[in-house]
Amino acid sequence: MAEMEKIIKMPGEKVVQWAAWLLIAVLGTLILKTLSFLFVPFAVAILLVYALGMPLDLLARLNIPNFLRIFVVVCLCFIFMYLFGRLVAANIKEFHEQLPFFEEKFWSYGQLLLSLAGMSVVEAKEMYASFLASFSQADFKPIGAMVQKMSGSFFSFLGDTMWVLLFLIFLMAEREGFPLRVVRSLGRENSEPVLAALGRINKAVQHYLGLKTAISALTGFLVSICLMLFGIHFAVLWGVLAFALNFIPNIGSLISVVPPVAITLFQTGSVTKTLIVAGLLITIQMVVGNVVEPKVMGRGLNLSPLVVLLSLLFWGWMWGIAGMLLSVPLTAAIKIGMEQLDSTRPLARLMADK
Repeated sequence: MAEMEKIIKMPGEKVVQWAAWLLIAVLGTLILKTLSFLFVPFAVAILLVYALGMPLDLLARLNIPNFLRIFVVVCLCFIFMYLFGRLVAANIKEFHEQLPFFEEKFWSYGQLLLSLAGMSVVEAKEMYASFLASFSQADFKPIGAMVQKMSGSFFSFLGDTMWVLLFLIFLMAEREGFPLRVVRSLGRENSEPVLAALGRINKAVQHYLGLKTAISALTGFLVSICLMLFGIHFAVLWGVLAFALNFIPNIGSLISVVPPVAITLFQTGSVTKTLIVAGLLITIQMVVGNVVEPKVMGRGLNLSPLVVLLSLLFWGWMWGIAGMLLSVPLTAAIKIGMEQLDSTRPLARLMADK
């Protein structure tokens, strides 16, 4: 009788356990969504700490004091972000100034296609305005105003730089002393599995970010060189775009090809040259993404492609473009953490690629 009650009780305990995890997940999602203005800079700062782990360790081997290492690395980050922002801002400003020309070219090319369907440019613009109005109550704005608004959002994101730097300084200051505090708080025996899990997360994320950054930089460099050889405007801007979007899995590399190909068509008016540029950019993305990256990164973070896609959608919904950029390392850290608990280990195995 006692064993029968035990058998009946076990499924009930499992249901309660999974219900508790579901409640925690829902509450955590609401908190992260509501306080995104704090958690996004904090998450970016954490990933920067991982990315800057190698130079910090290098300076530590030179016996440079901790405060001086942090000061040097933060100054280098600030200089890089300032120069990067100036470069992007200059290119966006020039691009915005030339938008009327590109807009005119767009509708002139569109007129050729519209004539085959028996439509005029005026009718097409009216349909375009109606299409946008179906997604927003705002009045139709010209393409130039839309791009200007997008660039404003971009600089709003850059405005969070000070938050990121503030979090970054404190996180780097806590980087070396944190394991010791965990040992003092939990005891040596209880702290070992916690530190082991954190070590796995640190190693996996740092390995991913380091190699992904190098591969993305290679992609952006090749894209810029290719466009410069063909004399395409804003070659550096499109290279920076390819570098940034390469961190967004699956769709980022494809999206980065569209703007330079469109600019090539508008600038040159040559379909042949446009197809050549498109072919070269797609080849760069295919070779780097499907040949170089798998060989360099190996198994990487061991995440299923479906999990990567779902994490991209989830974190994109949570935090927008910043969430898409952070989706893979964040999901990998969650998966490694779930592997440490018996109750969530089966779910972590489902998230793995192999």
